[in-house]
Amino acid sequence: MSLLIDYRPYILIAVLVGMIFLPKDWRKNKLFQIAAFLLAFSAGYELIMSEPVTNMPGTVNRFLNQDGAEHNENSRYYQDPIDRSNRLYKPSE
Repeated sequence: MSLLIDYRPYILIAVLVGMIFLPKDWRKNKLFQIAAFLLAFSAGYELIMSEPVTNMPGTVNRFLNQDGAEHNENSRYYQDPIDRSNRLYKPSE
């Protein structure tokens, strides 16, 4: 089983190349084109990132949930959330 996991990107590429040899009327089908795109994306992602495509949602989630810039890291663009909230939502008197 680990052999399949190790060679998964190459198996995806082989399936993608094999799809080229299917009849032309199949290749015009939208579902075929979507499947070919997804296979190409999966194989490319696995080769570039050296991790399975199934780990991509977790990678994206970790990237998006990183802490923002601290006040001392980028003082020009930093806005204190409390000051910003008070300025935007302070009831007018």
